[in-house]
Amino acid sequence: MKRRVENVRGAAPRAGDDERQREFSDDGTDGATGPVQGRSERDILRETFDTFVEGLCVVGFGGALEVSNATGGRLYATALREELRAAARETVERGAALDRSLSLDGRTFALRAYPISGRRAVLSMRDTTDEREDEVRRLQAEKLASIGMLAAGVAHEINNPTAFVLANIEALTGHLRLLQEKVRELPEPVVAGLGLPDVLFEATAILQESKEGMARIHRIVRDLGSFSHVDDDGATTLDVNAAVESALTMLRNEIKYRARIERDLRSTQAVRANHARLGQVFLNIILNAAQALDETAAKRNVVRVRSFDEGEFVVIEVEDNGPGIPSEVVPRIFDSFFTTKPRGIGTGLGLPISLGIIRTLGGQLTVDSRPGEGATFRVRLPAVAAVPSTLTPPSDVTPPPRTFIKRRVLAVDDEPLLLKAYRRMLSEVHVVETALGGVEALRALERDANYDVVLCDLQMPEVSGMRLHEQVRARWPALAERFVFVTGGAFSPDAKRFLEESTCAVIQKPFRIEDLLALVDRKTRQDAGPRDEQPPSTLGASLSS
Repeated sequence: MKRRVENVRGAAPRAGDDERQREFSDDGTDGATGPVQGRSERDILRETFDTFVEGLCVVGFGGALEVSNATGGRLYATALREELRAAARETVERGAALDRSLSLDGRTFALRAYPISGRRAVLSMRDTTDEREDEVRRLQAEKLASIGMLAAGVAHEINNPTAFVLANIEALTGHLRLLQEKVRELPEPVVAGLGLPDVLFEATAILQESKEGMARIHRIVRDLGSFSHVDDDGATTLDVNAAVESALTMLRNEIKYRARIERDLRSTQAVRANHARLGQVFLNIILNAAQALDETAAKRNVVRVRSFDEGEFVVIEVEDNGPGIPSEVVPRIFDSFFTTKPRGIGTGLGLPISLGIIRTLGGQLTVDSRPGEGATFRVRLPAVAAVPSTLTPPSDVTPPPRTFIKRRVLAVDDEPLLLKAYRRMLSEVHVVETALGGVEALRALERDANYDVVLCDLQMPEVSGMRLHEQVRARWPALAERFVFVTGGAFSPDAKRFLEESTCAVIQKPFRIEDLLALVDRKTRQDAGPRDEQPPSTLGASLSS
């Protein structure tokens, strides 16, 4: 069989142009002059197609491999052969192309089959494993970012009522102390006859329990807020013990019906990481440990969480006393989409994502397990510095009353009950005026802008705290330096960027009276601008915690 080849410009050969024409036989010889100089057309085509990453095969209807490139030949020699033969036969019978997904040794291949003349099919096979995992990671990141935005919004909405409820509890506690002082001035028989000591004791206990409950809500919302920034890649120096405690707080309801938690957090070194992403790792590992335990044996189930220093590394271990991981499963637990959990409970993504996060931090994530003896997941991260202890030893000593200079304060918020709480909290010490939202605040400043401090919510409808500050800075520059932003969570990108770039003081909702008063005092002492000095006021026992 011979093929006529056109001249180099692609035009049809003309008579007399024999020197521009050749006839090639299939074995690469010139029909008139003998072997062609150089390689044959077939060899050139084979080398060209061997450079393709995709596998290419020409398969006959009976399943015989007629032509392939190197990748296609290797794939055809694997366990995929029967599926490839069936695809070739099907596309020839249908006379139309088909698409199919194939799996081999944990890899995924996209197969495209085309029918060609002579009852043959061309098969194209492309390894899409990495593409699929990249897409999964992208979708997971988008999902987590959406969850983060939702969590931050929920945290903000919870923090507003939490702030004024906690403030009211503290104010009520102060009033109760005043009442106790008044009761001490009454004759003993009258006090005993009315049963006032028991009533006051019970009322004090109720308020203290309520305060502890609100503090717990505050910690949960704070931890929820820290996990909401999963789309933020910014790394900071953080205490792994605090990150572990945050994860345990988030999982408290999930774990308490399954197992007892034993903590042994001894690490004194810090790591460089993103709090939300590292917290996500601890969430996944601790939740895996809890879900491996039999709920019907909750009394004997234990999850032990340890942290300790190991030279220049910090090690965090999560151990359970469950059934352990079968030896044949251990090598696959970090594979994407692999899970032994029932459908709807496990996605097979938690551990692979955790492994990726730890590796980006220069660390290691390993597992040690024997059937029937539980499992231990171990995170090993490079340390960066020592972390000072955040634990404050309890003290029964009542701090002495603090003295503050009376200031003129404007409180701006879109929550009316919080404005009432501001007046209760601060009026004993400062002159407090309030404005419901940014619009009302601008009207108040139009009448009189001579305030020592402006306590301003960050995110409000109509005129936000950021917008209010911008307008104040344009019209009353000195006052703009006296802003203290009070926020229940900056969950919008603009708000987060504003706080990062602003030099204004910030306090998070909910807050203690003492913390707010101390911040106002510190802010006004730093401000060298003129103000009318007032006689000092004392924060007495009525406002002490």
